[in-house]
Amino acid sequence: MIRRALIFSSFLTFGVSLTAFPQAQSQNPPAEEAPVLSVPKDYRYTARGRRDPFVNPVPKPKGTAAALEPPRPPGLKGVALREALIAGVVTSKEPWMNVVIISAPGAKAPYFAHVGDELYDAVVKSIKLDTVTFALTASASTGDPRTPREIVRKVRPTPGEYNK
Repeated sequence: MIRRALIFSSFLTFGVSLTAFPQAQSQNPPAEEAPVLSVPKDYRYTARGRRDPFVNPVPKPKGTAAALEPPRPPGLKGVALREALIAGVVTSKEPWMNVVIISAPGAKAPYFAHVGDELYDAVVKSIKLDTVTFALTASASTGDPRTPREIVRKVRPTPGEYNK
């Protein structure tokens, strides 16, 4: 009788331990669950007069493409007057031999310009010992093309003076 009770209690303990402490997981991997925000394969959206919540109801203006500046040509013709810095002037007895040295941001070397040479938005009109005069082109000036605008830059501006 004691022997039977001992065998019964051992089987009972063994059975409880199998359910309480599983040793091996099942060999079949669990089915992969879909991500939380995924849409089922067979789902079709029907608007029924409602707007799409993911589309901006305020349309973007179409004029933004015109506001972009076209690409500039390489060299001196790609330097805008507002970016140009006068590094120096070489003058001669002959006015056609005068040269202005213009440096620009991003340029590896300075540019040498004579009277009549074109920048992106201006033309060198005259070169003197202490000033360089530029004439803005009609496309750059906001005014009437019949009234050309001239800008005079000093070679050595005084401290605190702003070159326009």
